[in-house]
Amino acid sequence: MTLDQGAIAGFLAAFCRAAAFLQAAPMVGERQLPVKARAAVAAVLALAVSPIRPPLAPADLPLAVPAEILLGLIAGTTARLILAGAEAGGELIGLQVGLGFAHSVDPSRGEPSSTLRQVALSIAGLAFLAAGGLEAGVRVLAAAPSDPFSLHGGIDRIIHQSADVLVAALRLAAPAVIAGTLTNLGLALASRAAPALNVFSVMLAGMLIFGAIVLIATAPVFVHELSAIGERATDALAAFTEL
Repeated sequence: MTLDQGAIAGFLAAFCRAAAFLQAAPMVGERQLPVKARAAVAAVLALAVSPIRPPLAPADLPLAVPAEILLGLIAGTTARLILAGAEAGGELIGLQVGLGFAHSVDPSRGEPSSTLRQVALSIAGLAFLAAGGLEAGVRVLAAAPSDPFSLHGGIDRIIHQSADVLVAALRLAAPAVIAGTLTNLGLALASRAAPALNVFSVMLAGMLIFGAIVLIATAPVFVHELSAIGERATDALAAFTEL
């Protein structure tokens, strides 16, 4: 790698994109990973991909740097939004089957999070990596430099994925939501038929039992949906190389 002005400008542009991507992307953008570690990884990635990127004139750097930062943030946030569907679905399942009392503080966000939410995100993250999410992220970093006027496609993608978060969550949580609704309806009818029955004393146990049965019965579908979410996140990242 020749250390001329063009090479330095290309490295700086690649570093800005990599640092922004690592800040917003899932798995690597969590709070547990120190900022200094992300900056070091971004520098290593920029050093690796800058020689294979098209040359960048130093005079274009003031315009290229904002575009690189914006592209990195949009690409990372798009993948994170897709995986957020798994988080939302896991949270809905936990609340519906009576596991809302088992919340623990998620150190990466500093807020309460159900166990099923963390499990769903972990499985979706593993599916994302298994589908080539890491390779797709590197290809995004190695893509040609962009200008601010060519990023409208990325903005359209992030808006589209924002609208699909609730859809993905409902697809994932649909069996548990239906089972929880039927269980509540059955307990309400039982309370109506036998007023002496203290329905509140058996509601939690009933929800946990029926919820566990539904989760075990639908485990293959649950994993399949999470795998599809991971694959969609990988595909969304791969699409950014065409901008």
